[in-house]
Amino acid sequence: MNHFATLLVLASLSPASVVAQDAPPAVAAARDGWTNGAGSGPNYRTALAAALEDAIERRHGVRIVRGAGVRSRLAVVARPAGDADAKAAQLPAEAEIEHEWVARQLDGVVETYEVTRKDRHDDGRVDVEVRAKVAAFTPGKEAFVVDLVDDDLRQWRLERFEEGAEGGPFDKLEGAYEAPSIRDNLRATQRVKFTARSAGVKAGADAALRERGKVGQQLVPSHRVVVGWQPMQFRSEVERPNRARPTSGPRPQRLIAGAVRVSVKVVDLVEDVDVLDRTLTIDLAVPPGTPVERLDAMAVQLGDQAKAAVAEAIFFALQPPVVTRKWTDDAGSWLVEAAVGRRVASAYEGFSVGAMGSLASPDWRPVGRAVCVGGDDATCTFRLVDVADPSLVEVGVSEVRPARK
Repeated sequence: MNHFATLLVLASLSPASVVAQDAPPAVAAARDGWTNGAGSGPNYRTALAAALEDAIERRHGVRIVRGAGVRSRLAVVARPAGDADAKAAQLPAEAEIEHEWVARQLDGVVETYEVTRKDRHDDGRVDVEVRAKVAAFTPGKEAFVVDLVDDDLRQWRLERFEEGAEGGPFDKLEGAYEAPSIRDNLRATQRVKFTARSAGVKAGADAALRERGKVGQQLVPSHRVVVGWQPMQFRSEVERPNRARPTSGPRPQRLIAGAVRVSVKVVDLVEDVDVLDRTLTIDLAVPPGTPVERLDAMAVQLGDQAKAAVAEAIFFALQPPVVTRKWTDDAGSWLVEAAVGRRVASAYEGFSVGAMGSLASPDWRPVGRAVCVGGDDATCTFRLVDVADPSLVEVGVSEVRPARK
């Protein structure tokens, strides 16, 4: 069953029947380790991706093949390669290059594959059958390949105000800030890889197929992430002069606020659509009476806080933590399973269950809280808390996200 047929089957099921189902069992591969797959499409590359998808589904089940990590890599394979697509269907040399490139894109998901049948119809539509050795990978650990464009956070600015005075600052200072790249935050998930290519390279194999000697070394990004930082903004307050005890020394100065604004854009390069386009403002809780001499330490704290917030926004745009199952336990408590790995979930103390908004209100709409009670590398199980109406938590629609303060 290819992806589109699977969607039709799922659409025909009622929410109750979907909820009642456990994870579909993996289909055992043939004794020789190979699994067959078939697919069709308007071009060879799309048909090949559909056939490989079918083989993965037969081996691991529909829930796995529909996971964001596998889908993103199959989408890269499915993208037509223009004139090279036709050449790959005819010339042995080009076919070998095509095979090497596809194998590289699906590294860790499909060990190798063979095209056993390839038919092109008069209307141009292509049918492909394959036999593939599908890797025994851990679902939920497939990597997203990302083209990251990040100018990084490199500067802070300080505005100095007179205590009790009205109007703007009487002085401004600037300084440099250095910290690890946000790549480190995202690499820690073990789900995100980065290309070394420039932002101007499109997702596709057109150039790769023409560069025979390098084709096996290139991973094509499925997404582009563009992060634009503004300098960190701090405010300080200089104590007013004490006329009773005049002094020629510097007056005490306290930090009173800190914040940074950053734009985050995630683009699906295969579909050429924006997955996320937001501007975040991260505020730092500055303890009262913090001396200005602690500015460097506060900058590090704000920088770390901002990097974490941006990494979270990027990761959850790539892998939305959607509810995949819902049931009650023996005690009558409602439990849900969500597509977020234990490694990611363990970094948070609380979670909110809800959904992104509608046209009328695009913001996050929580319906209650959730507590993580177990999980593995692919999913976590949560117990619903303070959810007045559990029917509002829908499989395939609702999400479980770290609770917003």
